[in-house]
Amino acid sequence: MNNNNEEKPFVTLSREIADKFIRDIVFIDEQAYPEKIKNTIEAAVHNNEFDAKSVSDAFLKKGKICAIYAPQTEEDIYDCAVSLLKADVVVLDWNLRLNTTSEYDPMADDESDNRGHYTKPLIKKLVDEASTDKVKLIIVYTGETDLNEITDQIQKYINVPPSLIKEDCLLHTQTNNIRILVRAKETSQFEHIEQYKSKVVKYDELPNIIVNEFAEITMGLLPNYALSAITAIRDNTSNILGVFSKDIDPAFLGHYVSIPDCNDAISMLPKIFGTAVANLIENSDVDFDSWIEAWIDENIKVDQITIGKKKFTINADNLKAFVRPDEGFGNKLNTIFNANIDVENLNQVDFYKKEASSLFCSGDTKHPNYKWAKLVQHSNLFSSPKIHRLTIGTIIKYKEEDKFLICIQQSCDSVRISADEERPFLFLPLVQGIKGEAIVVGEQDHLIVDNKSYSIKLHRFSPKENDSNIKAELKENGEYVFEDTDGKQFVWVAELKEMFAQHIVAAYTSQLSRVGIDNSEWIRLIGKTK
Repeated sequence: MNNNNEEKPFVTLSREIADKFIRDIVFIDEQAYPEKIKNTIEAAVHNNEFDAKSVSDAFLKKGKICAIYAPQTEEDIYDCAVSLLKADVVVLDWNLRLNTTSEYDPMADDESDNRGHYTKPLIKKLVDEASTDKVKLIIVYTGETDLNEITDQIQKYINVPPSLIKEDCLLHTQTNNIRILVRAKETSQFEHIEQYKSKVVKYDELPNIIVNEFAEITMGLLPNYALSAITAIRDNTSNILGVFSKDIDPAFLGHYVSIPDCNDAISMLPKIFGTAVANLIENSDVDFDSWIEAWIDENIKVDQITIGKKKFTINADNLKAFVRPDEGFGNKLNTIFNANIDVENLNQVDFYKKEASSLFCSGDTKHPNYKWAKLVQHSNLFSSPKIHRLTIGTIIKYKEEDKFLICIQQSCDSVRISADEERPFLFLPLVQGIKGEAIVVGEQDHLIVDNKSYSIKLHRFSPKENDSNIKAELKENGEYVFEDTDGKQFVWVAELKEMFAQHIVAAYTSQLSRVGIDNSEWIRLIGKTK
């Protein structure tokens, strides 16, 4: 295990990880290449000048790819949009003066409220595309002098939920996944504006500013792991292409034509690729133990919390001792927090395990726990699949009533269905109010698998023409709907990971193997008591 990071603060670790990750930065500034500028007011050029070579050199020294676009027309702006969406970080000039065929005249634009005419829509497009989940860092790098006014204008123009929180020349969402920073170019006009001197950024300071701000978004254990994993994939792209070589194409095509359903060969590829990438990431140099201790130092302050009826005094030192895997959970509660719980009472220990997140978070833990459970259980983490097939692990609900089912039909029995066949599919109900395997259904909702032998449900399905498996149909309301041979409709809800679905099937089949016998009640009870 690598312990080079053991003494580093978590913010330093996060910045180093962000620095390794960030590679593609896109600048939009119409004055990046002065020799190409036409019909531009000389004073405006001086105040908003942009030295493309100095900027690209600054990023080149940091091992980053810096693309600098100098749009001259409105059409050029539209052409840039795709690149902006793909970039790790976007840097925009505020007052783009472009040649235009519209009524808007940038050369006559001296009103501060009208500046940002092209930049504000670009920012809004980036924010809208990021939505509430994606990460996006946008920097407005300008020679305009009223940075607070620019910040206000962006906030008013975007006006999307969740509303942007305004700080000093900074806008960010509540979850901090989107950050919009307003900073000043190094021009003489800022020398006498005291309030903005700290906001002036030299060209060679831009890489560090970008890394630090990006780390503000991603400063967490799981984001750091994700960035490290993505970086490992980027660094080993050549190795991945070497493994997935064109030399294997004939073998793949031979497999493709040999199996009954050629689509099965295509559906194998994501799993094969995922396994290869997982192996690559597992072999990367990540010292997660030191990350955890650094995270605790960064995030934990002295606090007192109550779990059940017991009070716990929390601080960084006792939590760092608690996360070390040297003794059982219940024993550590007693030795570190003086919890005085009965470690032989498994129900009591399980209660405190269920509340363990409270030791690391003073606020609500229900939402992050559900998000973590979804990450563990669901296979459709980014979006619903392009094709919604009925197979093991598919969660559906009745169209006309709020009742959920999980499909336990094995994958091999969910395919190669002839057009005239009515294939029976097996389901288990997902219900509330019983003990059993909990399944995350919504963002903050779960149900229990009812795996009693008599609870099983059976519905028959036939494939549509030219299909050999059961696919859902997209309806106008955006729902994907399966319809059985009796005309009953079911709405697709989610897809569990295959191994997790197999675990549910195994638990169900174990119920079927129970053997009931008549025995002496006295001897049965002796066997249950000490």
